[in-house]
Amino acid sequence: MSRRAQENILAGVLVALFVGYIAVALGFGPNARLVPLPMAGLGLLCLLVQIVRQNREGGLSKNTFGPLALITGDQPTDEPESEAATQETGQDGGRELKAIGFVGLFVALIVALGPVPAVFAFCAGFLSVSKHYPLWKAITAAGAFAVLLYLLFGVGLELQLYHGLLEPLVDRF
Repeated sequence: MSRRAQENILAGVLVALFVGYIAVALGFGPNARLVPLPMAGLGLLCLLVQIVRQNREGGLSKNTFGPLALITGDQPTDEPESEAATQETGQDGGRELKAIGFVGLFVALIVALGPVPAVFAFCAGFLSVSKHYPLWKAITAAGAFAVLLYLLFGVGLELQLYHGLLEPLVDRF
């Protein structure tokens, strides 16, 4: 499958997600849709511009920042990838499975702990295990991000945050 076809398939999936999100957000109350509708509309507009750019003549060679390149970290080429080149670079689906595993782990942490502790645990773990930061910097960055998340949603928007499966323990204190 050519790179252009891969880009167009991914863009089509993203368009379907944005349109579905807009359809769901239209069912929200007037105040509840103040943020999701403009965000989804802006995302859809940017994606449509991206689709036009990548399908113009020479679009993939000029356009090095497409959705697929963002996800895979690859530079786009018009040449079809051979099986030998795929084996050489080690892209046999391992990176995709690892990414799906990270998302699954994050969702499981949210279900078990709630969003704020899950963000702290996931960010600290990811940043230290991936060796982006030493442990103390990873914990500091994760703590800052978790505090910002709490201040934004818990204090600023006054939302009741989900406590996860540990809610009975939290209610006791």
